[in-house]
Amino acid sequence: MKIGLSQRVLLHKNRAYDALEQGWYTYFKSHTLFPIANRPEQNFQELAEQLDCFVITGGDDSAIRRLTEIRLATAMMQKNKPVIGVCHGCFLLTDILGGIVVDIVGHSDIEHTVNYFGDLKYVNSHHSLGIQQPHEKAIVLANDDEGNCEAWIDGKIAGIVWHPERMETPWIPEEIEQLLAK
Repeated sequence: MKIGLSQRVLLHKNRAYDALEQGWYTYFKSHTLFPIANRPEQNFQELAEQLDCFVITGGDDSAIRRLTEIRLATAMMQKNKPVIGVCHGCFLLTDILGGIVVDIVGHSDIEHTVNYFGDLKYVNSHHSLGIQQPHEKAIVLANDDEGNCEAWIDGKIAGIVWHPERMETPWIPEEIEQLLAK
């Protein structure tokens, strides 16, 4: 499967660099990965044609990153191809699809359980936002102890707020995993 991965923008010595967390190479070792350049002027329809799936990765938000991610996600959705948001990506998709994202405390650099249809799963947490309410068509797959949505799916669009690429034993809901099984 050809998977496009969005990249965060890192600033170093007054220069901007696109960066991808190395854990993705291990997590998606059986797939072909395409880091997506943060260039809003590229041909997103052509790029969407070449990719099988687009993962909007975690990390800091920036205007150029957000614009790139929204444009490619839109092109992928138009072609009915999977788009999966992880942490930052999940909050971005939730927001643009009409869900409610709020500031939360106590979810930065910890591990906690999520409830996946009665099965408690340990996940990591590296964020200061939460999904108070997913968008109207989303099916909630996992919640935290406070009732915040931690994973959702809507057809071929899905989001999780933890980082599977940072987990010793990565886990994502089966419904989302199936989007990656091509």
